[in-house]
Amino acid sequence: MSGPAPGAPGGEAAPTRARPSVLATHAVLAGIGGLFFLGSFSYPWTTVEDGTVGPGALPRVAGLALLLIGLAMLHRELRAGTVLEGDGHVEEESERTDGERRAVHRKLIVVSAALVVTATLIPFLGMLPTLAALTLFLTIGVERLRWPVALGASLGVLVVCYLLFVVLLRVPLPLGVFDPALWGAV
Repeated sequence: MSGPAPGAPGGEAAPTRARPSVLATHAVLAGIGGLFFLGSFSYPWTTVEDGTVGPGALPRVAGLALLLIGLAMLHRELRAGTVLEGDGHVEEESERTDGERRAVHRKLIVVSAALVVTATLIPFLGMLPTLAALTLFLTIGVERLRWPVALGASLGVLVVCYLLFVVLLRVPLPLGVFDPALWGAV
């Protein structure tokens, strides 16, 4: 079950073992999936009026998928460990320079703050414009992409989310200031 670890001296096989942080992460993902799956049963699978997909379908399918994927990853970690190249194994702090550590911490703080601001803006601007703005901010401010690429990604997120949630699934999303009922009352 063990293979050579990247950078192992002399090409010797390094023993793999389950890492507690990875186990905890997979367990949390499986738990969240299970909660969404169980919570979805309080909503109908289809709508009574026309038999279309109801509000319980998306959280039930996504929750079940997340639960199964989390359990499979948990099983894999318990069975074989994950000291594999490219698996997201955290490097030792001594392997990073001070500048790299500061950059990683800065990105983490910026992304976390951006998610809080996004959640705050959804009731005011609506879901789709806020997600597009978040994408634009993250692609320019965090990933440092060029403006044309960032605008394309932001527009792509807007179009895909609109087609998926509004057109295909007919999910009522918060519209914020773009709600016609708001402007009809004025």
